[in-house]
Parts: sequence; structure tokens; C-alpha cells
Amino acid sequence: MRYPALWSLETQPEGCAAATHPDGLMIGVIAPEADQGVVREFFELFKTPWEPHQKDHDYDVILCTVEQDSLPSAKLTVVFGAENRQIDSLLHSGVTPQGAPAEVDWNGTTIPIYTALSEIESSGVTALAVKSSGRAAGVKVQQGGQTVVRIGYDLFREVAVLLTVGQPAQYATIPTIELHIAVLRELMIEAGVIFVEIPPTPYGYELVACLTHDVDFWGIRQHKLDHTMFGFLYRATWGTLRDALRGRVPWQKLRTNLKAAFTLPAVYLGLARDFWANLDEYLEAERGLNSTYFFLPYPDVPGSAPGGEAPAKRAGKYDIAQVSKQVLRLLEAGCEVGLHGIDAWHDPQKGRQELQRIASVSGRPVEGVRMHWLYFSDRSPAVLESTGLEYDSTCGYNDAVGFRAGTAQVFKPPGAERLLELPLLIQDTALLSSGRMGLAEQEALPLCEEVLRNVLSYGGALVVNWHTRSLSPERLWGGLYGRLLNDIRARVTWFGTAGSVASWFSKRRDMVFGPIKANGATVRAVIRGLDGSRAPALKLHVHGFGQAKRAEAAIRAEGELVLSLSGR
Repeated sequence: MRYPALWSLETQPEGCAAATHPDGLMIGVIAPEADQGVVREFFELFKTPWEPHQKDHDYDVILCTVEQDSLPSAKLTVVFGAENRQIDSLLHSGVTPQGAPAEVDWNGTTIPIYTALSEIESSGVTALAVKSSGRAAGVKVQQGGQTVVRIGYDLFREVAVLLTVGQPAQYATIPTIELHIAVLRELMIEAGVIFVEIPPTPYGYELVACLTHDVDFWGIRQHKLDHTMFGFLYRATWGTLRDALRGRVPWQKLRTNLKAAFTLPAVYLGLARDFWANLDEYLEAERGLNSTYFFLPYPDVPGSAPGGEAPAKRAGKYDIAQVSKQVLRLLEAGCEVGLHGIDAWHDPQKGRQELQRIASVSGRPVEGVRMHWLYFSDRSPAVLESTGLEYDSTCGYNDAVGFRAGTAQVFKPPGAERLLELPLLIQDTALLSSGRMGLAEQEALPLCEEVLRNVLSYGGALVVNWHTRSLSPERLWGGLYGRLLNDIRARVTWFGTAGSVASWFSKRRDMVFGPIKANGATVRAVIRGLDGSRAPALKLHVHGFGQAKRAEAAIRAEGELVLSLSGR
């Protein structure tokens, strides 16, 4: 299929030549063989054409993280690393180690560095600065007609840490991988490089949102004389009174919670409605928004923890078979039903049994999982993949909100061949529970809005987890959830189930670039690997000729697109 030009070429920018690479516009990457997996994943997140550097190919951009005898030739060469390099003598630069973790400043934005960082001493223009000293962590030098940028950390080692270990809570709200991508993108634009990119947001949308609910409880009636019941009574009475006196919650919340506490005997006797069985409230609040519900497979099974047996209180009390009508009602409403795993994170046989338990009730295959209490290990991606799962959504915080892996994009975790990770960004209990962040709702909303702004700026999916119990007494966190939904709805938002969002990102990953060629200000982009069956459409950006010049088109199937960048 051939797409017509979407922007007319009215003036030809000066100095625009056809791409010199034999296969079109391409980044050449010089990195150790051991880093090639991380490099590939980085360029699934920064979806732009690249290849391992070939000596007989010419490139407009070269990224280098290893020692070189001479300076690679390109319009833009970016040399990464905290170690002294032979290239530093050619650039008349010096390297002073600063250690890590550390912070660098990029145009007023903080980027955490987790592996190693050095100051770069040079007469070049400062591109990045060490926050603690103000000295350069990255410099831009003009050398022999090309732009060379020397950066004092290793990009791919940083990405590897983020996708495996993740960020500490103090940096949770910083989308660090996306900032590394943004730095590289800006350097390419400033150097006058023409390049194409598939951003991580669908064509025609500002935002991808994925509303999820962990079903840890289904009614309080099943909890008699246990820690859950006594915890409820304490928090509904003295806990809420304390918070009301401190001005952290409205007095109306105290009245509602006291009423629930006093009606608890009637709930147990079946004379009053079970106020934790609140499916109707969610279906009404999220009508048409395609939420995902993660159900526990068994009652009374706490499972295993990373250090041994899990605490008994990890076990759920409800039996999913006893709520089968409600499960089917969710499916009829367009929602997805997934597994809230107990032992699937470490035991493939138990994982398959847990999946089968959910599927036997829903009548549909289970595509995704989020582990109960976010249990996980470095083996979990391979273990979960072996059960047949398509995606996991465990990567997140129990005590913070934000970007555990430094990105809101779906990514392939190390150890997986097919399984995708859908990062969890905002969790109600992390924000509001005592013993965690313990924020009042008026304190929590600005933090949620900060995460939302970053997803709007850099793309990915805003994955929210609001436990099914959280609209009910004693939590009554529906006010904050409603305000967050209003903020999301105020944007041009695609609401997808976790499965459909993971599938869209899988489509983006499956897409491959054919030849990308520029002639003057016209760019021809060949797209392969799309069948057009999974909506919404991908989006193609063409950057070039300065910060303000960008063309955009929808990609719905494989073929050729022809776009023109105006020189005005």
C-alpha cells in the first residue's frame, strides 16, 4: 500500500541531501556484544531505525560505548562512558569520575544515574551537568566538520539497571529511560539529522490509560474474627476519628465509617448489604472504559514469599467459583479478567494451575497476570512465560507511585522471549495506606497528576490499580479516584484493557522498518510487519531541519509512506 504525501513541500531547506546509508536513514551502534540485548530493547522503546555499526556503511548518527582507536565519522557521534577513552585526547577533554548513584541536570530536568558517572572537562558546550558540582557531565564539540557529544555515563548500562533492578522510590516519579531517549532525540534534532520514529502513543490520541483492579477481597462477610475484620473496625472508628481531627479526612467519612462498623453484625447475619461487594459502583464509574480485574485463584492459600512461606494474611478468603456470575457480568461489560497470582511468580506448574482455575470460571483463556503483593524475582519473566501468559503487570511499587522501570512503555523483561511487562504506575494503597506513603487524598492527587503529565509528555500507558475494596468503608477512596478519572477523561484518551494495551505495544514491536530514504525534505518510509488488524493505528513522526519541523502520519498496514517537511 502506498500513502500519499500529507504535507506539501513549499520550500527546500538548504543543505538537504539524500540519505547516505545504503538502506536509508539509520543509527549505527557500537556496543559490546554482551549489551546487544539491552541495545535491542532500548530501540524498541525509542522506535527508530538502527543497526550494529558496519564499517562499510555511512551513518548520520553513531552511538558508541566502547573504546575506539579513532573517532567514528558521522554527522553526529555520541560517545558514552565514565572511563577515560582514547577519543578524549582527540577531543582535548578530560574525565573525572564522580561515582554513582548521582544526578545530572538536562535543561532543568533531573536524570538519575545508577552505574557510574564522570565529569567531562572540555572547552565544548555543556549538554548535561552534574547536579552536585555544576560541572559538565556531557559536552558538545565540533570536530572536523562533525558534531561529537561526549557523555560521562554508559547509556546501555543505565537502561539495563532500570529494566532489571528498577529505580528506588525517591526517583519514582522520574521517567528516566524516557529522559535518556529525549536527550538523544534532542541531540539528533539539533545536529540537523533527519530521522523517523514511532512514538509510544497511538495515532489520534494524547494518552493511553489502563484501569485495573486487584480483587483481594470480595465482601467482608467472609472475614469473621480475623485480622481483616479487626483492622477494619480499628480503621473505621479510631483511625478515622484521628484523621478527621487532624484535618486529613472530612467528617462525613467518619460518619459513613461508623455507620458501617455498627451495621457489621447485620451484614454477617445477611440482614444488611455487604458493603465490600461493590461491583456496581465500579461498573457505573467506569462505564465503557474497559477495565481489567485480577482475581485470586483460590481461597486460604498464602503461597510462598521470596524468603520462604508468605504470611497467612496474604491468603484471600473468597472462592472465584462462588462469584462466577459477577465474573461473567464483567466480561459482558467489556472488561478483562486476569490472574492475581499466588505462586505463579516462581513455580510454572502452580502458575498453570492458577491460570486454569481462572479460565474455568471465566470460560476464556487468561492472557495476563499481576502477582499478589507484587512478588517477583529475576526468574519470574521466564517462569510466567512458560505458563503461556502474554503479559505481566507486576512491575511497580508498594510504597511509591511512578516509573519503577523508568518508563511507562510496555517492555520485554530480561529473561523473556515473548512475555511483555505492562508497568504499574499508580496504586491506591501505595499512596494512601498508613505504613506506606500514608498521604491524605489532597496530597495524593498532585502526585498522580505529576505521573499523568509525564505519561502525556513521553508516552506509554498510564496503568492505575484501584483495589475493588477501596470505594467502600473504611477506605472510601472513591473521591480521589473520581478526580483522577476526570483528569484522564479530560484528555483524548484511549482506554484499553491490560490485554489490549499490551497487544497494541506488541504490534508496535512487531513493526519493522524497511528502507527509509530522504531526498530534499521528502522522506519515504517503508513499514513492514503490520497486518492492520489491531487498532488503534500507529503513528509515524519524521523529524528534521530544526526543533519545530516534524511531520506525522497514521500507520494502519504495511507499505510505503511519503511525507514532506516544510522548510518554513
